[in-house]
Parts: sequence; structure tokens; C-alpha cells
Amino acid sequence: MSDPIGRYPWLAPARRRLRAYLEAGRLPQGLLISGAAGVGKGVLADDFARRLLCASPPAEGACGTCHACRLVVAGNHPDYLHIEPEEAGKRITVELVRRLIDRLSLKPQYGASRVVVIRPAHAMNMAAANSLLKTLEEPDPHTLFLLISERPAQLPATVLSRCQRLDVRLPEREEALRWLRGQGVGEEAEALLAMAGGAPVRAVELHGGGDLAQRRRMLFDDWVAVLRDESDPLAVAERWAKEDGETVLIWLRGWIADLIRISSTEASVPLRLANADLEPGLRKAAAGLDLRALFACLDGVDAARRNLEGQANRQLVMEEILINWNRSRPRGARH
Repeated sequence: MSDPIGRYPWLAPARRRLRAYLEAGRLPQGLLISGAAGVGKGVLADDFARRLLCASPPAEGACGTCHACRLVVAGNHPDYLHIEPEEAGKRITVELVRRLIDRLSLKPQYGASRVVVIRPAHAMNMAAANSLLKTLEEPDPHTLFLLISERPAQLPATVLSRCQRLDVRLPEREEALRWLRGQGVGEEAEALLAMAGGAPVRAVELHGGGDLAQRRRMLFDDWVAVLRDESDPLAVAERWAKEDGETVLIWLRGWIADLIRISSTEASVPLRLANADLEPGLRKAAAGLDLRALFACLDGVDAARRNLEGQANRQLVMEEILINWNRSRPRGARH
């Protein structure tokens, strides 16, 4: 069986830490795998789950040939359970967690291990998280919970305290670009990596997205125009509401982070931005901006991402972001 982690080399350090848990005989009952969207957290979790369920695991990964491995590949291993929102972008409800708990009252059907993946863990509503907490507080020694999240801060502190945390880091930019070129991405690699917030798996998903790069450029131009009072924030928000909200907010966060880098670095110091293709426009936009205002805008984007996971109106969320962005430049510096 091919080694999935071998195809994503930046995941190797996280896999080594997971292997250390096994070698020390100290596997936690709850493990929170966190990291940026599109970095490969799901690949890492699946690789570890397969190893735990495999009847004859090799040095790395799973054998791929035993009965348990074949069941996993077929998607019907009874001891490999997944909890996800019933619809994309919705919450994980308490009903889903209660159904899971009912299943966990039975012993594992194969071997001595059972794995439960909850993804994205931050999508659990409070009732669901509280219901899960009771299970985490009285863990079944045969069951491992893998909670996957790019926003672990949104999880209740009580749940976090019951889990060991494994952070999956983004690869260095040059490593990510080499990997993308190896996937056949070619000349678009830098722009796609920027659009994906530095996450290479997400960048591959975006590859071949048609006019995505053009839309990103149009949104960037809108964003700069709002700052300069050249566009109405409400009109721009109406257009942006038709885009994928999560993608727009990832782009915004990356642009603001680059502005913070520019504003906190001397002009004579070489600087590599995440959005290198937008550097001229970013440097022009940075002129006169206050660092505190930029950090406030960054916080606003993070709050918007949380709000969009609930029932918040996408257009109203975009309006708030753009109005605050318009106000971030000192009045005396407006064009």
C-alpha cells in the first residue's frame, strides 16, 4: 500500500509525534489535530486511524491488505466512525453526538481499537460539545477521538482540556512551491499558494478553478477602492456576498497580514509577502495605515469567520468588515 504521508512530506514531523505516542504506550483518548485549512490534517488523521485499525501494521502506515484495511478502504469499517455536519457549513448537533455515544456503548467489533473522527470539531454547537465532554471525561480505553479543527480557539475550554493537541504547521513557502510544481501546477503555483493562505493541499484544490485568480484580483481592487473612498462599502459587500464566504475571508486575512508585515518592517529591509503578486498594491495601501487599526481589522475577519459558521447573513458580515476597513485609514490621509 502506498504511503499517503510520503506524498505530503511536511506532515512527517506530526506523524513522528503520533508514532511516539504509540511507542511510549501513552495514546491519549482525545487528540486535537489543528492547523490551517488545506494543510492536510484529514490525511494525517486518516493515516493514523488506518494504522490503529490495521491487523498487521508495518513500520509506517497500514498494510493495506488485511481485512480491516480493506474495510477501511471500502468505507464500511464498523470501528472507524466519522461525525460531520449533515450539510456543509452547518453545525454538528447534539443529536449527532448522542447517536455516536449510543454506538460507543457497544464494544469494538474488530480488534481492540476504535477511532472516532470529528470534523470540523469547532462546528459542534454548545450542546453537542457538552455531550461529547461527558464521554471524554470517562473515556473508553479502546476508543480514540480525533478532533480536527482549523479554529481550535472556538472549542470550549472544557473540551480542549481533555485533549492532547497536535499542531500541523504549514510548510515553508519554497517547500510548498516545489511540491505544487511536482503536482503539475506550474506557473500558477505562487498565485495559487497565496490564494490558499499558504496551504498546499488547498492550492491544488483551487488549481483549474477557472477565473478564480481573476476574481481574487477583482476583490483586491474592490478592497483597495473601499479604503480610498473610491467605492461604496455597501455596494461592494453586495457583490462579495455572492462569493464563497470562507474563501473571501481567507484572502482578506492574508492581505491584512501582509499589510502588517509591510507596516512593521523598514522599507530598506527585503520582505517576502504571502501575496507577492499583489505587492505593489499592498505597499501603496499600507501607506498611512496604523498597526493597531490593521490588527483590529484582522480580529474582525476572524470574528466574521466564526459568524458565518452560524446563521449570520453573509452580506451583513461583509458590510461590517468593509465599513470598518474604510474607517481604518486616518481621515487626513484619504484621497
